[in-house]
Amino acid sequence: MTGTFFKIGLLFYTTVLGLSHVFKLKNPSPLVSPIGLVVLFYSLSLAQNYFKHVHQGLKIGPFTLHLSFQIVIPALLLVIAFLRN
Repeated sequence: MTGTFFKIGLLFYTTVLGLSHVFKLKNPSPLVSPIGLVVLFYSLSLAQNYFKHVHQGLKIGPFTLHLSFQIVIPALLLVIAFLRN
């Protein structure tokens, strides 16, 4: 439980810093509340109960999230890096 808390906190922190860098904000604190609300509402609407959560994590997640984040996006970034250089 403690590890999950720190993992979510670290991901939240990097999201706020990353978006503040993208939008070129010197102070990232105005982004904390809106991003926190998005995370809150998304986490509440993700699954209605524990069994649906496990089903989504084991059956749907590997094909939709893992495939795109581990293969598709890095391949696109590699192509863009080669085209820019």
